[in-house]
Amino acid sequence: MTRRHPLRAGACITALMIAPAAHADVTAQQVWAAWQDSMTQYASGAEVTTGAVDEQGNTVTVTDFALTSDSDGDTFKMTIPQVVFTGADDGTVAITLSESVPVEIGSPNGTAIALSIAQTGTAITASGSPEDMTYDVAADQYVIAIDSLTTPEGPVTGDMRVTLNTVSGNSNTRTGDTNASTYDVTVGTADILVDIATPEDESLMLSGKVDGIASTGSSSAPADLDFSDPAAIFGGEYTAQGSYTSGPSAYIINVDGTSTMNGTSTTGPGTMTYAIGPEGLGYEVSVTDVAAELTSSEMPFPFSLSAGSYDVALQAPVAPTDAPAPLRLLLGLSDVTVNDEIWAMFDPASALSHDPATIRLDVSGAAKLDVAVMDPAQAAALAGQPGFPGEIESLTLNDLTIDAVGLNVSGTGEFTFDNTDTTTFPGMPRPEGSATFDIVGANALIDKLIEMGLIPAEQAMMPRMMLGMFAKPTGEDALQSVIEVKDGQVLANGQRIR
Repeated sequence: MTRRHPLRAGACITALMIAPAAHADVTAQQVWAAWQDSMTQYASGAEVTTGAVDEQGNTVTVTDFALTSDSDGDTFKMTIPQVVFTGADDGTVAITLSESVPVEIGSPNGTAIALSIAQTGTAITASGSPEDMTYDVAADQYVIAIDSLTTPEGPVTGDMRVTLNTVSGNSNTRTGDTNASTYDVTVGTADILVDIATPEDESLMLSGKVDGIASTGSSSAPADLDFSDPAAIFGGEYTAQGSYTSGPSAYIINVDGTSTMNGTSTTGPGTMTYAIGPEGLGYEVSVTDVAAELTSSEMPFPFSLSAGSYDVALQAPVAPTDAPAPLRLLLGLSDVTVNDEIWAMFDPASALSHDPATIRLDVSGAAKLDVAVMDPAQAAALAGQPGFPGEIESLTLNDLTIDAVGLNVSGTGEFTFDNTDTTTFPGMPRPEGSATFDIVGANALIDKLIEMGLIPAEQAMMPRMMLGMFAKPTGEDALQSVIEVKDGQVLANGQRIR
């Protein structure tokens, strides 16, 4: 038999680990039908085929279940040699897969990948009803290994694998006019190994381990949603949200070729969250206790870096909205240190403060968008067009922090924008609001840069004059600048500058 649907390779592989189970009676035949729908619901232009399908009572045995796709020469094929659905007296169905599932991926440039997904100690149980089905899974181990990799330059040989240990979780799928799903997965540890030789006779070894992985999420979409249309997913009626957390991780890397490199890195616990909906999409990543050590034949000395944390967040509308949608940009690095050899490159006399540095920018706001940026035609039309393709309603500077080399800058502010007036400030909507900046240690830093010979004394006059014009003293080498935009005027500490 044959079906065609939109393909997402990652979703199909994930479905092997946790296929779509609510508690009511369900038959093997019903789970087999739901399995097919689950495996292909995100597959664009894909084809599902099977060999024999043998039904004996409340047992269905399927051989050679294959999912294939060919899109402009990019090919994907996954084959499950055997799947057995066995009904139990309690109304649940046990699902047994072949111990190894091969996957083949190819591209027009000649790249070909053959990988396998192997499992040990796996138990998958389906329960519920065809319209509300839950799958519970537990496995001692999943191993995703690249068995062969050929590039346009030639074959890559060696060992490439990811091993997931002590896997457990569940997923639930509810179907109807709206299809909704949830998932919850935990992994005790993940082991990563790449030990390869390239066609250029270079070798790469990367070994890593991540502890305590957990991931949860949910999604909802109309039953007739076209998953092959990015504009229908992002900014449309599709909604999804989820989170990923992990414990400490550690990695070792070694590169040997025209140059050599050796290094280690570690991190503490980390989190990632994401959301997709009518107001746009957003994600946030936070990782703590970052450390890296690196030596290379290209560097005369080792490189060492540590950071208390780093944070990245982005949120924005991607399709037209009736009301202003949230905006956010967050970039943060805290308590960053580097080794003395790095400092010696530009501060051999240790004139500057080498205390841990922190930099953080956190901006939020709201905006309307005029176009669907996920629509290829509309996105192409934006190329070369000046300005923002919509209306910016407000921007808030939640936090600006620079604490490095003896300089401390902090700032907050809030502005709204009148989009009916683009002449007061030519080419942009008229802003209204204020921002406050506190600066400590600026003059001392300028003096040290002059002593180091990094800037001539006469060139230091300009930044000192700018500080005097736009800031007022608040203490010893401490300044404050309040920038206001009001009725088309720009004021610095009450003095009009525009």
